[in-house]
Amino acid sequence: MSIVKQLEEWLSQERTIQELKAKAKELGLAVKKQMTKSDVRKLIERYIERMKVVQPEEGEQSRPSSSTSSAGQVQTTTQPIKEDVSIPDTYNKDKLVAMPVNPFWIHIYWDLSHANREFLKSHEVKKVVLRVYDVTFIEFDGTNAHRTFEVTIDVLSLKNYYMNVPMPGAHYLAELGYYDLNGNYKYLLRSNLCCVPVNSPSQSTRERWLDLRKRRRIVMPSEGMLTPIVERISGSVQGLEHLFRISSAGSISVIRLSGKGM
Repeated sequence: MSIVKQLEEWLSQERTIQELKAKAKELGLAVKKQMTKSDVRKLIERYIERMKVVQPEEGEQSRPSSSTSSAGQVQTTTQPIKEDVSIPDTYNKDKLVAMPVNPFWIHIYWDLSHANREFLKSHEVKKVVLRVYDVTFIEFDGTNAHRTFEVTIDVLSLKNYYMNVPMPGAHYLAELGYYDLNGNYKYLLRSNLCCVPVNSPSQSTRERWLDLRKRRRIVMPSEGMLTPIVERISGSVQGLEHLFRISSAGSISVIRLSGKGM
């Protein structure tokens, strides 16, 4: 019995999710923790379909590659099947994600379903735009953003965009929308809330530690610097008296010169 038929017969029986995951790992498939029983079953089914494509015909199966040992026994060898790990151009799902890069840049990427891609090609759409809203410390309702940034973009040929934002430490929200023939703006997708970091040292006085053995985070108040630094600033009384003593003559001449022009 071929490997494909064995897998199909094994999969036709009622299996638990633990058995399905163990079989998928045995086949070299990538199994994630959040995958459901149906997801793992589909993963194995796709593997079986790929095996049917690359598997040789029945006539060729009767003549497997073999090698003869010193005892005269024939040992058959099977070539491992390489899994296709290429990334598809699209997953046909509506998704818009905003990610912080640094205090002044955010990265936005998206994917569209087949229905929305066809809609954006229709005559009802005048132009497609990518918007970014500054929604720092507000509950955004679509109209109350502090500032709105917009750029015309071809979302059918591009998959991502880097937007330059002016305010560090702010909260931004991206939106993919379009203008209809009457000039009205309508949005299709809205991203997650993106918080860019500040461009200055943190004012927090807390210390954050990571216990590697117990795998937990520890936050405690900082004790500050061990040796306080005593600083002397310019403009003290002693400094000013010394300055007046060494420049008294010069200061008078300046006053007299400035009086000539009045």
